[in-house]
Amino acid sequence: MGQRLNPKKSVSECLIDRLLSFSTLFVLAIILVTITNCTSQTDEVHRDFKVLFKVNGVERTVYDFESAYVEHLISTGKNDTRDERNGFLNKQIDEILLAQSAVDKGLINHQTYKSAIQYQQRKSMIDFYFVDQMEEEIEPLTDDDIRLAFAKRQRKVFIRQLYSKNPEDLNKAYEDLQQGKQFVDVANRFYQTSVFDSLAGYLGPISYFGVDDVIAEAAYSTNQGEYTEPIRSRLGYHILYVEYIEFPALLAEDEYQYRKQGVESQLRLRRQRLVSNDYVFELMSSLSVQTNQVNVLELRDVISNLDGDAILSVPQSIENEETIWTDDRIRQLEMAVRGETVLATYEFEGNNKSFTVSDYLNWLPYLSFQESKIRLGASIGRGLRNHVLHQLASNFEYNSDARVQNKVEKRGIEVLSDLNQYELTMNAILDTSQIEVPESFRSKFISDRDLLMKAEYWMIPASNLEEANEIKDSILNGEDPSTFEGLFQQNYGVLDKNESEYELVRKSLLNTPLIGFMEQEGWVVIQVIERNIEEITSSTKISDLERSYKVYHAIQSEIDSLKKVADIYIDEDLFDEIYNVWSPTN
Repeated sequence: MGQRLNPKKSVSECLIDRLLSFSTLFVLAIILVTITNCTSQTDEVHRDFKVLFKVNGVERTVYDFESAYVEHLISTGKNDTRDERNGFLNKQIDEILLAQSAVDKGLINHQTYKSAIQYQQRKSMIDFYFVDQMEEEIEPLTDDDIRLAFAKRQRKVFIRQLYSKNPEDLNKAYEDLQQGKQFVDVANRFYQTSVFDSLAGYLGPISYFGVDDVIAEAAYSTNQGEYTEPIRSRLGYHILYVEYIEFPALLAEDEYQYRKQGVESQLRLRRQRLVSNDYVFELMSSLSVQTNQVNVLELRDVISNLDGDAILSVPQSIENEETIWTDDRIRQLEMAVRGETVLATYEFEGNNKSFTVSDYLNWLPYLSFQESKIRLGASIGRGLRNHVLHQLASNFEYNSDARVQNKVEKRGIEVLSDLNQYELTMNAILDTSQIEVPESFRSKFISDRDLLMKAEYWMIPASNLEEANEIKDSILNGEDPSTFEGLFQQNYGVLDKNESEYELVRKSLLNTPLIGFMEQEGWVVIQVIERNIEEITSSTKISDLERSYKVYHAIQSEIDSLKKVADIYIDEDLFDEIYNVWSPTN
């Protein structure tokens, strides 16, 4: 109970989440997309889609394994070692075996399984439909494109801006600029400074991959001493003025060849984001959406009472991880509000349509519970966006797309395995017979465990998410962290679990700058250099120990019996090869 029906995400899906969310950063998306781009050479791509193992005919490729393994490392805070890879490989095999056993037990008819499959089907359809739409929009990158991006990446552009959430606020200022008035004079009038401010609207230097995509492209496409037309970014509306451009002394060919792959990756991601932002904006603008304010307010009141004020006490974690819609919350909402209640009306393909509470419920496992409580209008907008994309995907029969079916199959295995383990667990708990707990299990008993974590890391404070994003991008582009104000460095040592950054350090991927949020300190950019986590077993009641062993023994016995008759194949040479490729020593 209380688990989210949230499928593990592929590289494409994580990219989709990054593209479709205009304010939230997803670490996993960046990491997995980086992995994909770092293996773009022909032989490595070919290796990615080789079969790594089979279980009774169910195949998993290198790509399947590695994308799931990266997510495992992030969620557990573990380090990448050969033992960890072996353990995860066996876990995946066990999961498939338990899922196949669940089918034999009739658990395929369980409502949890059916609901999870329906959610996954809808989500995968819009994911792959969206990916395909973006691929049609994006032109292939040429060497000239990459060289130009590399050159821009070496420059610094010093800019000023006029900014507003309302585009009409910029009209008069733009007219003044066109009439030849100086930008600094217009900026003083625009910001209504009490006395003349020579720095009015001044933002300072920006880097090509260090700011909002729209702002970067506009600024780096404008000559020194010139201004842009009003532009729309995800932050609002701007007129930019390029005050000064600092050019590098030399663009070396050997450095370009060394940096080319990384620049290509960054540039492609930028173009995907730009195209996707415009696509979604134009799609939603074309729908002529009208919200039913009365019904939305009633829904807000219901949602605000779910869990009381528990949302305030839930700590934020890595990359602004949002509080989720659990199964329990969705069921509570479903019982409290009529499904046919209309939240909004819209025009689609020449017809007037309604977006109801039932439609909104369909997308809650993929939306933020926190946003639903605080900004319900925005949450309904995301749900409507997904709903319309699903209709478009249905028109093109994405339900029968092989990629969608593959995602649904994987999600089905995950859920069936969980259901089987739950059934085995309940049977073991209800078993009242006495059992002797082996010492080997007693020493590894984890139901009452504590963790000892030693780590070396640094953190840089940021005043907001935008600044944190700029800091992280600057560091990814080669800037030394020590140049940033407020840098905190922690030498290798034990980190108390009560420390505010404990969860950030535990969940961070090693040697990768990430964005985190802490309730007291706020936004930070953090990078963990070294980390080791050990389990500390504390004393526990004998009855709890016996119950835990019964559960462990029941599940392990099931797996062992299934393995005896299973047809399992593992390409050991390929497994060694991919470990050597990604080993930190290489």
